[in-house]
Amino acid sequence: MNQKTLCILYCVLLLLGMELSAWGQEQIVVVADERMPYNGRTGSRMEGYAVEILRAVFESKGYEIQYQPMPWKRAVDDVRSGKADILIGCLQDDHSGFIFPNETLGKDLLCFYTNQPGWMFAGEESLADVMVGLVKGYEYRDWLRDAVIRSPEKFHVMYGDEPVVRLLKMLKDKRIQVLAGNKVVVEYYLKSLGLKDVLFYGGCYADPTDQYLSFAMTSERPERSRKLCDILDKGVSVMRKTGQLNYLLLKYGLKDWIQLR
Repeated sequence: MNQKTLCILYCVLLLLGMELSAWGQEQIVVVADERMPYNGRTGSRMEGYAVEILRAVFESKGYEIQYQPMPWKRAVDDVRSGKADILIGCLQDDHSGFIFPNETLGKDLLCFYTNQPGWMFAGEESLADVMVGLVKGYEYRDWLRDAVIRSPEKFHVMYGDEPVVRLLKMLKDKRIQVLAGNKVVVEYYLKSLGLKDVLFYGGCYADPTDQYLSFAMTSERPERSRKLCDILDKGVSVMRKTGQLNYLLLKYGLKDWIQLR
């Protein structure tokens, strides 16, 4: 057998070994709608810090992360049914039936943005005379959901792909007067769309207790989900102690929401 044949045979065996290794990896299916800076387009340089945390923790343990962006309601349904393993970015209080790790994705501040200089959120009554943009299926506070039920004509509910981006464009075009949303998300898109000097911050709702966004695991495979939670909690703890988490968050212009003593 000549040297050329040996080289070809070696390459074939190497590729075959790589494929077998990939087939042997246990997959974790991760879903959510695109909501930067938590999660964005799959395979991009900026997939979102939540996706990058999952990749850093689980791929080092031999798992393969399959991140699949999709509309929010479908993502919730897929994790609830067991079709997917992990949902990114939900409030624990609003999603009973899932299994949650201890580690979170940071505080969820419900804030308001407007195209009207001088307008400030001062409680539910301050929304009475404005058209408010919301995203279908997102976890808003109970009082806001009740307001939508009572007066649906005062709210524009967006659904489908890139809902926050589309609502911000509606706000810029004065088709709505106020947008209610997660502060980290809205601020990210205001900057990326070049709208920070066009639209105005109108204050935040003061929650009685802090609200945190979280990963959520399917309850259809409880033992596996609890194992994934344990791996995630330990992995994020290591990332925080070594500074890897802060380094990752800086990429998105953020800081760790938990300060080590």
